[in-house]
Amino acid sequence: MDYYLMTLNGVKKLLNDTGLDRYADVVEDCAEKWKNEGDSSAFKKTFDAKGPFADFRIDTRLIPDVEKCFWTANTFSALIAMSAQLDFFHQRGIKPEIDFMRKNFGVANEIMTVSKCPECGRMEATLTDIDKFISKPVIAKRIVDGMENGNLEEQIEILINVRAEEIKRERRKTITRLENSGIPYIESYVTVNGCIKCGGRNMEEGKLLKSLRENIFIPLKK
Repeated sequence: MDYYLMTLNGVKKLLNDTGLDRYADVVEDCAEKWKNEGDSSAFKKTFDAKGPFADFRIDTRLIPDVEKCFWTANTFSALIAMSAQLDFFHQRGIKPEIDFMRKNFGVANEIMTVSKCPECGRMEATLTDIDKFISKPVIAKRIVDGMENGNLEEQIEILINVRAEEIKRERRKTITRLENSGIPYIESYVTVNGCIKCGGRNMEEGKLLKSLRENIFIPLKK
């Protein structure tokens, strides 16, 4: 299978589904260069300082639904990373292998970032934090499965519409780990602006390490 063309077509679909047809046309041109000239570098060049994707961002100005925006933006980023990896292979004459990509693409996080009160040290997680923690392996598996099975565009549609069943499953597993650790959480996309324990402000970033022995997180001092 032509995994590189498949990935570019996936990027194009995501952009079309997001209403960004102008950018999708740029990707289509790169796909044509790959098909007709064997040039896998054209897409990478669109992210150069003066390229059409130089300042491109998927944010809530494009997708007001914060949850859908998160999963669309992160799926887009994963597809760009996959395209860069495949370009690397093609530039060096290496045949892309699904087994290699499944093993090395989108490795799970071991560290979770949450909000931390600088006054009393209380930590609190939100759905944003939870989804940042779980999204990389969820998206990576869907992308690699789609490449292997020839249905990448279908997998992308499932991801950007937050219909992947494993999203809820991985959220629940992470919430259980937080509960076991005594870390409070909010199941919505919000920003923690203050500590409800001591009233402290200017919340800072806290780190939680996923324990390999127990179903808990271990707070890190720094």
